Amino acid sequence: MKRVYLLFSLLLLAAMQTQAQRKTVQVLALNDMHAYLDRAAALGGVIDSLRALNPNLLVLSAGDNRTGNPVNDMYEEPSRPMTEVMNAFGVNASALGNHEFDAKISGFKKQAERSNFPYLCANVTVPDSMGFKLDPYKIFEVDGVKVGVIGILQINQRGIPDCLADNVRGLIWSDPQKAAEKYADIVRKQCEIEILLSHNGIDQDKISAQNLPMLDAILGGHTHTLVPANTFVNGVLITQSKNKMQYCTLVDFVVEDGKVISKSSKLISILETTQHSQKLEDIVAEYSKNPYLNQVVGKLAKPINDYTSMGAFVSDGQRYGSKTKIVLQNGGGVRLSSKEAGDFTLKDAFMLDPFGNRMVVFKLRGSEIEQLIVDCRESDEMIECYTSGVSYVLIVDKNDPKKVKNISVLDERGKPLKKNKLYSFACNNYVVSITFLKNREGKILDKTSADCLIEYLKDKSPLDYSNVHRTLVVQE
Repeated sequence: MKRVYLLFSLLLLAAMQTQAQRKTVQVLALNDMHAYLDRAAALGGVIDSLRALNPNLLVLSAGDNRTGNPVNDMYEEPSRPMTEVMNAFGVNASALGNHEFDAKISGFKKQAERSNFPYLCANVTVPDSMGFKLDPYKIFEVDGVKVGVIGILQINQRGIPDCLADNVRGLIWSDPQKAAEKYADIVRKQCEIEILLSHNGIDQDKISAQNLPMLDAILGGHTHTLVPANTFVNGVLITQSKNKMQYCTLVDFVVEDGKVISKSSKLISILETTQHSQKLEDIVAEYSKNPYLNQVVGKLAKPINDYTSMGAFVSDGQRYGSKTKIVLQNGGGVRLSSKEAGDFTLKDAFMLDPFGNRMVVFKLRGSEIEQLIVDCRESDEMIECYTSGVSYVLIVDKNDPKKVKNISVLDERGKPLKKNKLYSFACNNYVVSITFLKNREGKILDKTSADCLIEYLKDKSPLDYSNVHRTLVVQE
């Protein structure tokens, strides 16, 4: 009987030891929050609830924490409100997003100094003369489990992130895929869980998963994609939670004997949550006390419910303010897809157009305007451009939509632009920087694209842009 009892005890002890070696590490993935402070209290409530169940929760952001809310972006110290919000969230690390540099390097430096967490980027070199440092990766220890996190940031055809070139001048960029490959083996040897914190877009993240099967997960951002729960590519778990704090993703890693034996993800809707953080609400309320931004500058007669109509609205405002014949607006620069009818405030205007880009006027031939539309689309991640003064039809290859087969640009009477005729033309300085216009000398106006929109609203309200479409893309 004693032998049976001893055997049972040994088996129980062995089972307990096996169980003790199995641990679950939880990571909450955020991305592209864009300073959407109105949802900060709800997201903070979700984080508080998760931490009440698991104090060791690791919170990671895949970048683009700022740009999108003038309460944050126009604060005297840019992005201080959002930085304080992220500190209150208890963020453990963030990847760099391209919009982290919208207040230039000096603005990002202040933002990083105030942050209680590191920004990680493996594909940038910061000269010593700039006075700050960015690490390529960081190892966290969570309940005895080492978690390695590598950060990467997308690079466009110009060899820089998607921002004004002057905003990142002096920083040295390298290919994010190659940087991830460089550090993946180095980090893998130091940890049980390896994560790529990527501001590189869903398509590039899938490529990373194919190239780097040693990764356990890629927590992504940049393309504002809502990636379904438990999405795997080549055995690598991939997440992305849309944008503006609409969702977040909770990831569970089960580790046994130093190896991840299972991993899963769960989307959490911030829009539907009943959770709430009073601390975050108080922080946001204090920063939102800004009578200037609440000034009504105009009215919409009807609601706007899609990006193309909103793009036409923005473009017409720029045309009105620049006093030109034709305007082109890059699609990625229009940051609201809808707006209800009624009062339009300064805050609305700056949320729609948050970048502070200056307007630039040129004289362009009809053939150059055709080429510019194609050039801008290609350089702006294949997002269709918006126009004022003209409409256009783009014929693209059905097997390769990036390839343009033909373009037809029509004036307001429905007639094609004359190839050799010169037209007065305006666009913002970001469009200049990503197209062939960067090699042309234009007249820089002493007003931003948002200034033009505000002027248009003040003079022409009420406005109806409920169904205004000037772009058509056809696949053949």
